[in-house]
Amino acid sequence: MHSLSSPHLWPSPARSLALAVVLLAVTPLHAAPPAPTSNLSDLSWIEGQWRDESATHLSEEIWTAPSGDSLMGMWRFVQDGKVRIFELLVIKSEDGKLVLRLRHFDPKLIAREDKEQPLAWPLIRSGPREAVFEGAEPSGKGTARLTYRRQDEDTLVVILEKAGKPEEFRYRRVRPTTPAPK
Repeated sequence: MHSLSSPHLWPSPARSLALAVVLLAVTPLHAAPPAPTSNLSDLSWIEGQWRDESATHLSEEIWTAPSGDSLMGMWRFVQDGKVRIFELLVIKSEDGKLVLRLRHFDPKLIAREDKEQPLAWPLIRSGPREAVFEGAEPSGKGTARLTYRRQDEDTLVVILEKAGKPEEFRYRRVRPTTPAPK
């Protein structure tokens, strides 16, 4: 039996150097992040009705289950009892990649974006309960990023980053209520 102080257990300096060179050769310095999912069903965790409510505002997002080649969502923002903005969203499989397309509407349903140019933000990163989309800002000046993250069964966090400034929405799941028996 050898003890840890036995010289037979310690590699020579030449062996240590050779081992280090081999490890460096086979270990990437900056491993590329995994490619985002292209499978629409991997985003099924977003389905549901979600609300972020305070005394002065309501932010509500509703997503359907994946069907065919898309998921469909809607968002509305109400402040001081009045709708300020509506948004229609679609996550669609296009050429083997997932793309978020969206349009903004004012309270009278007048579109903000040109009718021929909805915003199109490809999925750039995804995980078990995370999806990150990135594309041109609505103004066309810069890049925007939209992150969806499901923290637990009843919490959906959405972070919109424009001009490097994040705005966070923390949604709670709205559970369907059953009507009282008559």
